[in-house]
Amino acid sequence: MIRVIMLSPPGAGKGTHGRWLTLQTGARHISAGDILRAEVARGSDLGQQVAAYTERGDLVPDELIFRILAPEVVAAARHTGGYVLDGFPRTMPQALRAAQFGADLALTSNAVVYLTAPEQELVSRLLDRARRDGRSDDTLGVIRHRLGVFATETAPLVDYYRDRGILVELSTDRPEAEVQADLLAWFQGRGLIQPLAAESRPDSAEPAAER
Repeated sequence: MIRVIMLSPPGAGKGTHGRWLTLQTGARHISAGDILRAEVARGSDLGQQVAAYTERGDLVPDELIFRILAPEVVAAARHTGGYVLDGFPRTMPQALRAAQFGADLALTSNAVVYLTAPEQELVSRLLDRARRDGRSDDTLGVIRHRLGVFATETAPLVDYYRDRGILVELSTDRPEAEVQADLLAWFQGRGLIQPLAAESRPDSAEPAAER
């Protein structure tokens, strides 16, 4: 079963293509953003702490994010045998801690999908999502701040995972079907998705917005 980390700047499509991977494999899709927003919506003490960071477009501190996400990863692996983790880790300390956590529980990731797109395309997608979904955290100023945070804090993870030999890098500035065909070929080439099993599953649900 695949254990995948989806890594991309905001708007490059990790949500869209992460959900597609779950349809191909049966692994559970874990969206860090969705889980954090749900915690905020509940109004819990933990959610209020999270909101203070997400409203500015800043990264949630490691201790908070691990308290929220670690049980989700363990539950996903227990119930489906794998996971597609969308939006975490986002810093090198998080990546190193996640690697140790995975090694301790035999849940180490076996693939990292790094999706890219031109910055102006990312901004356009995120502004469109804000209009469509009413996302108050997707103002132009916050979007540009989030992209800057990604470049500073998250981009260094690309070389880390490339050195581990588990990174696949793809541009999403093209039709979704082309991106997914390349993803399928990469996973099949490494024996992480069996060709016949993958082809027998539905290709995707209704087209989803880029995340």
